[in-house]
Amino acid sequence: MSDYNFLMESRLSPEQVQVLTHVSRAAVEQGLNLYLVGGAVRDLTHGQQTVHDLDFVAEGNPQRILRRLESLEPSDSRDSSSPLAAGERAPLKIEILNLNNRLNSAEIQFSNGVRMELAMSRAEVYEKPGRPPEVSPAMIFDDLKRRDFSVNAMAVSLHPNSRGLLLDPTNGAADIEKHELRVMHSRSFSEDPSRIYRALRLGLRLGLKPEERTRGYLEAALENRGWERMEPAEQGRELRAILQEENPGRVLKMLGERGLLPGLDKKLLPRMIPQERFTKIRAVSQTAPGTDPFLLNFQCLVEKLSTGQKSRLAKKIIGHGKTIQAALGMERAARKLAQALASPKNALPSRVYKLLASQPQNLLMYILAYFPQTKIQNRVKSFLHKFPLVRARLPRADLQGIGMKPGPKFEKIIEQVFLDQLDGKFKTQQQVIKQLRLLSGIKEPPPPTPKPVKAAKSTPGTKPAAKHAKQAEAPVSQPQPAKAQKEPSLKKVKKGKPNPANRAAAKPHGKSAAKAGKKKSKR
Repeated sequence: MSDYNFLMESRLSPEQVQVLTHVSRAAVEQGLNLYLVGGAVRDLTHGQQTVHDLDFVAEGNPQRILRRLESLEPSDSRDSSSPLAAGERAPLKIEILNLNNRLNSAEIQFSNGVRMELAMSRAEVYEKPGRPPEVSPAMIFDDLKRRDFSVNAMAVSLHPNSRGLLLDPTNGAADIEKHELRVMHSRSFSEDPSRIYRALRLGLRLGLKPEERTRGYLEAALENRGWERMEPAEQGRELRAILQEENPGRVLKMLGERGLLPGLDKKLLPRMIPQERFTKIRAVSQTAPGTDPFLLNFQCLVEKLSTGQKSRLAKKIIGHGKTIQAALGMERAARKLAQALASPKNALPSRVYKLLASQPQNLLMYILAYFPQTKIQNRVKSFLHKFPLVRARLPRADLQGIGMKPGPKFEKIIEQVFLDQLDGKFKTQQQVIKQLRLLSGIKEPPPPTPKPVKAAKSTPGTKPAAKHAKQAEAPVSQPQPAKAQKEPSLKKVKKGKPNPANRAAAKPHGKSAAKAGKKKSKR
């Protein structure tokens, strides 16, 4: 059996682990049993490297957990400029995107970018096919049995006493191993037509094929055109799930070939789906791990529709105000930002950084997908890939080494050095240290003065030794090169005044004089 504690720690992103720990602690403080359910457990069991959905179920009233999460939000009095300690993460804030009082559930966005759904463990009874069910509180096993497929009917306990325990009452793990998709009962597709789309979508992504009876139920639902009875809220929910897929273009193409796109919205036609743009967005997203391409995929889905239809689909699919505004204003904001990036005023890397640092990442992804100009592409890619490498090597230890303590001024100096390094102003480490001292106002300490050597006290018997020691301490003089002897003067001597030096040099002495005499006699 899989170790789900290990799987959660290794397969979830660090931000998702932070949220999971945060929510689990709040549930324990409220005395509620909390479970990770649905798609996250399915993807962990299947071996997916990326887990998209975080869905939690609480046995009891989840509003208690929600209120506790709100009370744990950091106060505004915290100094946002103070740096975090090593390994410390920023405190989490929450935004409630959607609150469903009928189902007692909430969709929440955390400040670290993670989205999750928190719901009450419940039982459902469908009075009429295609209509919302009657809901009542229930235990976790009843909640799992009401779900669509066995692979989604698994849960992992997050209670400290049973953390990591898998609950699998319908044997969904075995179906994943067999690559099969199995519904819970024969009325599954007729009660909830959105399960038609879910079965096709999961089958395409995970390679799961409906087992024999499930395939029969699915074919009957398609023949009866049950997908035409979906409520607008369910249509929007399924479209949102498609746009959050790793390859939404492939899913939309498959639905278009089956004639099922109108069941999600009447304005969606196969010829309106730009497959090449979806492929481009997918490629761009893969170059920046951790990027959520949802808004880019939405822009791609509606790019051929009128402004009014874009606004209508934004409300239907996205559903909450701030994100709707961001989605509808993305094209205009990207055009303005691309114009600034192409300007000669932003040729320096430091100017590019200042321009892009405050922009949301999905806007940068949009520019990479929609603006192919080389200059714009290179500057955005440098910001995303090269600039972080420079930041990772900032001389923090050197600044502390010269005596600067961490604090707001410390961070300001490091930021200025970062911008200078982007522009290539430093060639050597000595230049970096010199700039650090200049910005911090810490001068280089003077070199230490040499200590004078004390002479040992001399005794009558050690005077010669002391003398030799002084001679040894005295600097040794370098031998001077001998002066070259001057050549005899070649100047003409005036007549009548012979030069005594020449006269002396001309007189032969000793044997040389005798030899000279012999030569004269021979002549």
